[in-house]
Amino acid sequence: MLLKELFSPIGAPNDQEDDINWHDDLKVFMDNDNEVISTVMFPAIKKHEKYRGHPNAYKIYIKPVEKCCDMYCNKFGVDKPEEKFSRENMISLARQIAKEQEMHLENGDYEN
Repeated sequence: MLLKELFSPIGAPNDQEDDINWHDDLKVFMDNDNEVISTVMFPAIKKHEKYRGHPNAYKIYIKPVEKCCDMYCNKFGVDKPEEKFSRENMISLARQIAKEQEMHLENGDYEN
């Protein structure tokens, strides 16, 4: 039996799968996976730099969040991702990321 079958992506036994906050787990994955950060998120952040302060800047992050979700589901063998990650979840996460990145951009955290 494979470990993926025994444990959820966050390491909990699969019988607790209903208790997983998929939205938060995806966010942790996005914040900590080097491949995601360098190949998916940094290009979006660079694009966001051009539109700092724009109220719709979150839209820059929708496709990257969806890409990260696909990477997460593939890496951890998540079954039925369409049931766990709704379009509303993706937009909510994109808004959250845009808000966080707006603060980093304002602080100059990515300069040099």
